[in-house]
Amino acid sequence: MSIWYRLQVNKNQHGLYAMAYQMLGNELEAEDVVQDTFIKLWQRREQGGKYEKAWLYKVARNQCLDILRRRKHAVEYQIAKAVGSDVAQSASDHVLNEELSGEIGKAINQLEEPYKSLVVMREVNGLSYQVLADALDLSLSQTKVYLHRARKQLKENLEEMYA
Repeated sequence: MSIWYRLQVNKNQHGLYAMAYQMLGNELEAEDVVQDTFIKLWQRREQGGKYEKAWLYKVARNQCLDILRRRKHAVEYQIAKAVGSDVAQSASDHVLNEELSGEIGKAINQLEEPYKSLVVMREVNGLSYQVLADALDLSLSQTKVYLHRARKQLKENLEEMYA
């Protein structure tokens, strides 16, 4: 196995897994998506294909969308619950964080594609606008407009939940 390939796996596996888990809400399916994505990267390398970070996210996202389509029903997913291991954090703070993560996940789940993917890929994974544009086959200006609309819709969804 080449050093280049190992480097790509090490640099991207956590972000790809987080995105796949966000979209699918299932650890095993998310792991399968990441593994299949890296298999495709390996095959692309052998065929002399050009590698870009956006390409990896595009492949993983498309696999997630295929899985969601096969399920034939809406799948609820959750935002990764990154509760710090700070010993001083109180039990009530922990419960509040869990509740808030669940509510945000529900609000994101109400978004249509590509808004849902844009929010997860930008806000959770921190991908740049250009990587988002490349991954979703959008222009940079379309990406910014869609992300603005997605954030606006997310805000409205959250306001409705707490009204």
